Amino acid sequence: MQKTIKRTVCCSGICITGQSESTVTFHPAPPDTGIVFVREDLPGHPEVPCQPEHARVDFRWTSLVKNDIRIEHTEHLLAAIAGLELDNLKICLNSPCIPVVSSFSSRGFVHALLKAEPVLQDMPKKCFCLQEPVFITNSFFHQGRRYDRFLMALPAPQFTLTYLLDYPDKEIPTQLAHFAFDGSFDFASELAPARSYILESEYEAVVKLIGKNMENCLVFSNGPVNLQWHNEPARHKALDMLGDLYTLGIPLKGHFMGIRTGHKDNNQLCQKLRMQIREGI
Repeated sequence: MQKTIKRTVCCSGICITGQSESTVTFHPAPPDTGIVFVREDLPGHPEVPCQPEHARVDFRWTSLVKNDIRIEHTEHLLAAIAGLELDNLKICLNSPCIPVVSSFSSRGFVHALLKAEPVLQDMPKKCFCLQEPVFITNSFFHQGRRYDRFLMALPAPQFTLTYLLDYPDKEIPTQLAHFAFDGSFDFASELAPARSYILESEYEAVVKLIGKNMENCLVFSNGPVNLQWHNEPARHKALDMLGDLYTLGIPLKGHFMGIRTGHKDNNQLCQKLRMQIREGI
């Protein structure tokens, strides 16, 4: 059955750019509403539905854009919604940006949504079961050598995420994260708290983008880093993938595997899946 929340709840934090505060307010919504963002700071309160045709990757994060109305930094909030299996919400914003919570993880959003009490609705849940494999292949160059990135979506009886993190210079050790979203998986404790990170070599470029939000990032340098799990970076990449996949606006059944991939690859996969989903529902 479809699911929403019992009551309204808010979540606040600093914007992704580090320049101002932002608040999102989650409201219950009727069956078949889907996930709809509302820009309450703009005249007429324009809405941006969570649909793949609106998904963009312009910076280091994912956004939804409709008629030049932007919802910035969607991945961690949408990961929380997907992980809690919520289908219908109206999400009101007082700025273009979804706030950063819990060190760029989904933990703060999950805490707020659980406090609002998820509740079943009297309408069957829609779900897309992947029928055939889909592949995305891209590449990048590092110190004159080519490295490939792979993103695969394979038919499977349940939703499963696998991510292999592998950096050329091994600033972070190669590591794997794997999650099967079955009845025994505890999303709130095993994946939602996974924090974002940057490499020391990226520091100067990233600080120009997100300003004082840097204090919320794990920075990998030569010294030790206090991690929640040995593979926390790979877990965070899986969390990003979960949130990006939910820009499709519908739960999925399939095995999704990323190797060195990021938001742009995730978005390319969503665009490939978009027509399959419309034909399959």
